[in-house]
This record gives sequence, structure tokens and C-alpha cells, in this order.
Amino acid sequence: MNGLPFGGMAGLRLALGLVAALVLALSAARLWEAGRRAGAAPLLAEASALRAQAARSALEAEGARGQLARAEAASRAALRLETETRARIDALNQLEDADAPLDPDRLAELRRADRGLCDAAPGLACRPAAADAAAGGGGALRGLRPATGGEPGRP
Repeated sequence: MNGLPFGGMAGLRLALGLVAALVLALSAARLWEAGRRAGAAPLLAEASALRAQAARSALEAEGARGQLARAEAASRAALRLETETRARIDALNQLEDADAPLDPDRLAELRRADRGLCDAAPGLACRPAAADAAAGGGGALRGLRPATGGEPGRP
């Protein structure tokens, strides 16, 4: 033999082939890993965007819950105010002097105060009592009735 293991030249070819196959396998593994990473990049970006969207949605839901709680509290307060107002108006209408004419000075004072309230809230549909009296209400403030339905301050 010529001193080469594995049968001479054929063994050398076999060894070189194994080394080449190993180099090709390592190169293919590196290319595969690089491709896997490159393919995962868009998926990672999409996952990050979805996490950000979920965080925004959670904040919006928290804000909506707070808004609902504030709206319910305002609604309860408006209902309490309406109930108390109705009770007081009913009590005033039950007084024995509820239909008695008012002193002209007191009536003028009440009308000034009523106009002042209307002037303080120009955005509301306000109708001063003086206009009611001129339309046939006379000198007495008769038949106080609470507003029904609609928005507060609106006829």
C-alpha cells in the first residue's frame, strides 16, 4: 500500500468528500437559521403591534367604565333632585295660602330674581315668571308644577 489509510486514493477522496459534506451541512444550517430569523421578524413585529393594541383597548375599556360610573352617579343625583323638587312643590301647593295673591313688592322681587336666574344661564330655555303672569297668571303664583320629561331646564 502507499501509506494512506482506507485504501489509498479512494480513502482520500472519501475523507475530502466527508469534509465537504460537513462544510455544506454547516453552511446550510447557518443559512436555515438566518432564514428562520428573517422569517420571524415580521411575526415578532406583528405580535408587538398586537400587544400595543391590546394595551390601548384595555385603557379605552377602563376609561369607558369610569365614564359609565360618572354618568350613573350624575343620573342618580338628577333623579334625587327631581324627587326632592317634586316633594317640595307638592308641599307648597298644599299650603292654605298657596292661591293667595302675593304682596306686589314681594312679587316684583321674585320676578327680578327669576329674571336674574334666567340671565345667569342664557343657554337654557328659560321663561321668567313675569311672562307667565302677563299671559294670565295674575298677581298670584298659582299651580306650581315640576317639569316633566326632557332635559333639566328645558320646557
